[in-house]
This record gives sequence, C-alpha cells and structure tokens, in this order.
Amino acid sequence: MEDGHWLTPFVYGDRFAERPVLLSWISALFGELTGGVTLWSLRIPHLGFFLLGALLIYSLLRSSTSKSAAVFGALCWISMPVVAPKFINAEPDIVLSTLLFAAFYAWWQGTISKRMTLLRWSGITILIILAGLTKGPQPVAYFTLGVGAYVLLKRHEQIPAFVASNVLAILIIGGWYVLVYQPNDIDYWAVHSWLLTTTGLELVRDHIDFIKSMLVETLPATILIGPAVVIVLRRWRTSGHDLMFAAVLYSLICTLVLVLWPGGVAARYAMPATMALAVICGLMFEHWRQSQPRVIVSALFVTYLIFGGLLIRGWVAMPFWPHLFQESRIAGEAIAAALQDRPDPLYVLTNSTEYNMLVYVRRPIRSVTIEHLARLKTSAVAVMLPVEEAVLAQENPKMRLVDRGSIVSMRTPYRIVEIQPSESG
Repeated sequence: MEDGHWLTPFVYGDRFAERPVLLSWISALFGELTGGVTLWSLRIPHLGFFLLGALLIYSLLRSSTSKSAAVFGALCWISMPVVAPKFINAEPDIVLSTLLFAAFYAWWQGTISKRMTLLRWSGITILIILAGLTKGPQPVAYFTLGVGAYVLLKRHEQIPAFVASNVLAILIIGGWYVLVYQPNDIDYWAVHSWLLTTTGLELVRDHIDFIKSMLVETLPATILIGPAVVIVLRRWRTSGHDLMFAAVLYSLICTLVLVLWPGGVAARYAMPATMALAVICGLMFEHWRQSQPRVIVSALFVTYLIFGGLLIRGWVAMPFWPHLFQESRIAGEAIAAALQDRPDPLYVLTNSTEYNMLVYVRRPIRSVTIEHLARLKTSAVAVMLPVEEAVLAQENPKMRLVDRGSIVSMRTPYRIVEIQPSESG
C-alpha cells in the first residue's frame, strides 16, 4: 500500500519475486479497509481460511458418513502437528491448502451428483488460479495429479474439461511470472523450487528426514493411511469407496513426487495433502469403528493427546511463561523503543534479519547490505548480528558504531546499533 509494488512484491525495499503473494494482497486490502495493517488484520483472513478448511472437511465427510466420523476427520486435521502451529501464523500454507481442497470439494460434489457443468468447472479453475497465486504453480500439482489420476481411471468423460481447466489456470499463473520477469530470474526461481540445490548424501538425508517428518507430523493419519491404501487397492474398481480412492490419490501422488524431488524438501511442502488425509481418517473411522475398534481407538487416543497438548500449550504454558513464546514481540518493542525519538527509517540486513520481530516496529524499514551501511552519510539505526557489526567496522573504520541494546528473536542474538558516519563527528 505504501510503495505501490502490487505486482512484484518488495519486502522492506528488497525485491521478492519468488512467487505470487495472494495472502499478502488480501492482508493489505483488509488492512486498508480496517484502518491499517495490524497483527489482527494479518491473522483474521488467515484464521478464516483455517476455519473454512475444517468446515469443508466436515461437510465432505458428512455427505457420506455419520456426524461423529465427520467431526473426527475435522479434528484430525486441526490436530496434525504440521497444521496446528499454522492456527496463528499468518503463512500461506493454510490458504493454499484450503483453496486447493475447495477445488477438490467442488469437483467431487459435481462428480457424485453428475452435474459437472461449465459453471462448476469455471469455479474450479478460479480456485486453482487463486491457489497458484498464493504459493506458485508447484503445489497445484496436488489437484492436477490427484484428481487427474482419478479422472483417467474412472471418469474419462471429464478429461477434456479437466485438461482445459488446468491449462487455463497454468497460463494465468504463468502470466504473473512473465509480467515480473527480469534477467537471472530463471536461476532465482530454480533455487526457490529446490531444483538440484541439494546433491549426494545430503540429498538422501534430506529426503529421509522428509519421510520421517511426514510420519510424525501427519499423525493420527499415519495410523490409518496404510489400511486405507490396502482397501482402495483391492476395491478401487467398485463404487463403494470412491471418495476414499479419490482422497488417497489426491494426498499421496504428489507427496510421492516430493519424495523423489531432485532437491531439498520440507514437511510443509506437503501441507495440501493434510486435508485429504483428514478425509481418509473420517472415512476409516466410519468403516472400521465396528470391525476394528482398537485401530480407531488408537487414532482417537493420539488425536486427543495432540489436541490436549495444544490446549495445555495455549491455555497454561503461554499465559504463565509468556517470555518463552514472545521473543519476537519483546525484540520488536525493544527496537521501537530505541527508535522512539528518531524520524529516520530502521535499517536491517538482507537475508539475515528475522522479519517476525519487525511487525512490531511501526515505522519505515529498509533492507540493505553492509556495503550500503558503510556508505551512509547521515546517522541511522540498524539491527544486525554481532558478526555483521564487526564486518561493518572493518568496511568503514572511521564510522562510529554505538550499541543501543541487545535483543533475541527466534533464538538468534541481534544488536541495535546506532551508526554515526565520520562526517557527523
């Protein structure tokens, strides 16, 4: 809103063209309508998508299962360790997952009702486009590969419309990259996509860590996904488990692609799979609660254990020991206090500063390099690591550096440094 960089995002003056940033655009517009960007204007849209995701899971399950199975599926999603921290973090993963799952939801409801109209396909296309504008085209593969596999195996009549929908979505998403393109952006995007950025034993270790993380971070779905795969492999040709078959394809195919990805991966990249995994949990609850109660009880126990831990963390640990959870806020308020009587912007170092603490500093902030700071002709305040302060002193020995305090954010120690160029005495 301040700088007018809508198409190509800039973070504190530093170009950020890794991917489109739909969530940032939503937050900016919401903040403009409510009188300014605040923590609440950042978190309320995100929270809306979080709750919408839980309602979509419940609604999809409720159309074919009991209420208890639908509630269990939604609870499984909220309780997954990879999902739960996103409840308050205004990050794009939940928005992306909800938009893609909304497309899956719309497609499935049209498929079972045999009403795949032009209007429905148009809505699905718009949802895919919005998902791609949230975090780039790669995560859209969860819908494209998962639903595409189901269409190829069981709904041949949908192939032309499915292809047209995905091609149109990719063209529009790709249009953003064309519009913002600058020389060397291809390498920039390749690094962002983790293409061949990790090799050798490091690559093997990284992917083994990904698999281990997924097994832990998607509990309780980890307990039920194996039996669900066995069921659909045996009965996918029949119509009794179509939703489970579609959910397994949606959640697993692209996740297996991540396991084989030629670069580094992290558990959050598989976030779109979590909503379909929650649907599988609800379906398995309905299918096995009479015949295999011990498995269902095990999944319930793990779910309640995780959810109970979240309640203890949120209602006991955080109120009684707030300093353990508010490093970013404490650091941000310390920075704001150091700048209280100064009209000039705060300088931070590109690629080394923890940006979470800066949301509490309500003044212009500029991301720069050490070389830029070394050439300053006027007094300024900067936040930097101790090693960066030492490098700055070497770059310009005539510059006077005055420490205005030490802070810690995300376990990283920083210093608030007043920079006094030699010309100012």
